[in-house]
Amino acid sequence: MGQRIRLLPFNNVMNTGLATCDLSNLLGSSIERVVLALGGTTFTKAMLTSIQLKANGKIIWDTTGSRRDAAMQYRGITPGAGFLVLDFSEIRAKTELGQNLGAIDTTVGITSLKLEIQITGATAPTLAGFAETNRPQIDAGQAPTRNLITRVHAATLTIGAAGTFSVQVPHFAATEGGSIIKRILFFSANMSALVIKKNGIVIEDSTKAFNDYNQAEYRKVPQAGLFVYDPIVDDNQSQVLSTRDAQTTELLATFTAGETITVEVEVLEPLSAF
Repeated sequence: MGQRIRLLPFNNVMNTGLATCDLSNLLGSSIERVVLALGGTTFTKAMLTSIQLKANGKIIWDTTGSRRDAAMQYRGITPGAGFLVLDFSEIRAKTELGQNLGAIDTTVGITSLKLEIQITGATAPTLAGFAETNRPQIDAGQAPTRNLITRVHAATLTIGAAGTFSVQVPHFAATEGGSIIKRILFFSANMSALVIKKNGIVIEDSTKAFNDYNQAEYRKVPQAGLFVYDPIVDDNQSQVLSTRDAQTTELLATFTAGETITVEVEVLEPLSAF
């Protein structure tokens, strides 16, 4: 962590409406984390029904307060009721380079940065924010990864019935060019198992029960209604899964009942991708 900087004031903070924040005061730095501070009469993370971060007008984060809170609690981040972390870094990575990998170096082609948050059903809410920033990633060791930023993309999928199905998630398929995957988060009450194949070879085969137990061994905190595929569970970012070099990829998920799920993919990609 370098500097902690207060965000510019949010505009249009109301019971139900789209609040916006211009992050122009962070340009010139490398943004590691943004922490939202919620206040007011009644204002919870569940009332943040859409969180989008836009760089040069392009959506690079697409999530909600509830989903991001569960994702961060899984990673062992303190679940403060009035605070929500949007983390581009990995604060518990085993190397300094790993900690900073994915932070948004705004000096690499970013001219505008804006946070848009949909508030739904609050009472007299207040919203502020703080950023943890550092200098641009200009060290020689950072050169190969300087343009990579942590991006979060979401998709809603309908599972019609119990069974095992091939599931399409954003930017995973080799036919889409693949990506560098940090985590895939399945927000599902009924997902019980996962198999991933790369070039026809099984690289992941787990059940919900085993996955939760194994991740807890690595001091992660499994969450109800969340199945996480986490190739960097040991906090070593060199273990990310790249499907860029794959000829074929397949993701098979097993469900005990039909439902509508949301999948969030955390990837390392430059702004120019997608």
